[in-house]
Formats: sequence, C-alpha cells, structure tokens
Amino acid sequence: MRGDLRVSRASVGGRIDTAVSARAGRARRSAYAGIRRSIHGHVAQAADHAVFARTERAAVTDPDPLSQAVSLRRKLLLGVPFGLAALQGCGGASAAPAPAPAPTPGPAPAPPPSAGAPVAAVSGWAARPSAATAAGSMIFVPDVGSRGSLWVSNGTDWLPASSPLLLAHKFSNARMDASVGPFADVLLDSFTIPAYVLGPASGLRITAAYSFSGSGSRTPQVRAWFGVGSYASGATWLFDASGQFTTQASVLLDVTLQNRNALAVNQIRPVDYGIGPSGNAFAASAIDFAQDVTIGLGALNNSSSTSASDQQVLEWFSVEMLA
Repeated sequence: MRGDLRVSRASVGGRIDTAVSARAGRARRSAYAGIRRSIHGHVAQAADHAVFARTERAAVTDPDPLSQAVSLRRKLLLGVPFGLAALQGCGGASAAPAPAPAPTPGPAPAPPPSAGAPVAAVSGWAARPSAATAAGSMIFVPDVGSRGSLWVSNGTDWLPASSPLLLAHKFSNARMDASVGPFADVLLDSFTIPAYVLGPASGLRITAAYSFSGSGSRTPQVRAWFGVGSYASGATWLFDASGQFTTQASVLLDVTLQNRNALAVNQIRPVDYGIGPSGNAFAASAIDFAQDVTIGLGALNNSSSTSASDQQVLEWFSVEMLA
C-alpha cells in the first residue's frame, strides 16, 4: 500500500510538473510572441522612417520615387535586421552603402542689378558721371537703347551691362518710287548714336529689310556720317548694292562695323552684297564715334525706275551695339 501511495504521489507529481511545464511553455510562447510582435512593430516603424528618408531623396534623384519606396519597405519587412533598419531609417552609422550623391548644380545665374550695386538713374547719356570716379557703379540711361539701358563703370569707360545692346528697332515702312526721278538718291530713315556710346573696341550690327515691286531699281543704301556731313554729302558708305539686285522681291541686309582700338578707326564691308561673286574685302574708314554719328538708310533709283509701281520700301531696321 505504501508502494501504491508512492506511485500515486509520483504520478500526481509528474502530472503537476507536466502542467507547470505546459503553463510555463505557454507563458514563454506568449512572451516570445509578444517580443516578436514588438520587434516586428519596431521594424515596421524603422521601415517607415527609412521609406520616408529615401522618398525625400528619391523625389530629387529617382525617376519613380513611389516604386523605390515600396521596394525598400518590402526588403526591410522581409529580413533586414532591426538594428540595420533603424540605423538606415534614423540616419545612424551603418555598413549600408551611402545613397548616390545628388547632381552637382550648375552655376547660379547672375543676380539682377538690384541685388548688387545700386542703380543710379541719370537724365540722359550726356548727364552720366565720369567713369573714373564711379568705378563699379551702375547707371540707367533712358535715351540710349530701344527702352533705355544699364551701364557699368570699369573705372575707365562706361560699358553696357548686356551685349549686344539693342540701340534701335523700328518698323519704318518708308518708301520711294519713280515719281522722285529716275536717278533720285533718297534717305528713307535714320538713327543717331550719341558720342562715346561706342568704345574703342565696340562694333555695330545693322540689319535692314527692304522690299521691291515693279521692274525698277533695287538699290538699298546704308551710310554713316558725323559732324557737318549728311546722307548726300560727306557720308561713309557702309553698304552699297551697286546694281547687284535685279529681280528680288525683298532683301535682308546685315551690315557690320568694328572699331579697331580707337574711336575713329573702323573696319567695314561696304560691298558685301550677300549674293553672287563680289569684291567684298574689308575696308578702312574713319567714322569718329567721339561725335554723334547718324546711320542713314535709303535707296537709289536707276534709269529703269519710270513707273509709280517701281517702289523700294524700307520695311524695318535695327541697330545693335557689340561691346
């Protein structure tokens, strides 16, 4: 009987131990499950941090930031260690490769004049201060340029803030016909450049559009004069068609002048016809830009201009300064 009792006690003790073990196992499993849930939550949170950080970078460098973000979160949730994910998401040090550097930005655009030297307004070109006493200063000149212009002093000269500088642009629509005579030489329009606007190394580009009708002359002219000169007398011929145009309905002239390190030493191409062979060598001239210089655009009738329908029309012209 004592043996039975001992067996019974052992059996009961075993059952108790089994129950305790089972309860402990359930507690351990429950604790482990809680730990896994906690770790998974931390990983998900870290993944979200990493996705947010990478998405910010991807918005700048990746063509499809949404796909990049989804792919990253999937990788983090399916096996990236928690510590590494946290470091990546929170910006800590890690062995993970550094993100690609952002593209190097290009040079910043030049600041507007208002962000640099103050701009002083003057009443006109003739009222500008001496460049020698205004080094680094900027002025606005209302009577030079098609809408006024900005000029900067280098301590020696005033230079335009932009080049080329559009000095003039005009839809002229000035015309002549045979009624003025078969050999009339007529000024159709003009523009005057104030003294010293061009510097010793500056140039001019003159563009002019002409149209013609009838069978008369097609002889556009571009001339420059200063002082006591005029279109008809004492002018320098910047362009002379000299009968090169015969049947054209229109022409577009591109006339250039370049100062050669002096205000009264220039290089021109007076016979640059634009079509056909011609002796279009450069020529020297002495137009003095230390004085007011007028650019005149006109036309010359020939013996074929006999009808009122034989018209030469200056449609428009522009004058640019090349500084």
